[in-house]
Amino acid sequence: MTPDDFPIVMDRELRELWREHRNIDVRRLILEVHRAREVHRICHAAAHSAHYALGEKQHDQARVFVQKVLDCIGNEKVRLGAMGGIPVQRPIKR
Repeated sequence: MTPDDFPIVMDRELRELWREHRNIDVRRLILEVHRAREVHRICHAAAHSAHYALGEKQHDQARVFVQKVLDCIGNEKVRLGAMGGIPVQRPIKR
């Protein structure tokens, strides 16, 4: 199975998994999926805003929104250790 070859896990299903599983590792994974979806939503909204600003020839405003996308993605890369530094790992309470 590839990352694109499986049924989508809907938000409702994530909530059900959260209620059913008390295992801290399962819950961490659910939170990571939830966070990734929220970051994606923020980036997508900022990209749309940049697109519309360019259509209105509001180049300074478009730059602001493009920078928001870049910051959002960059922050996640740093958080995950993919762009320099060591990711901050909080202790896991078991």
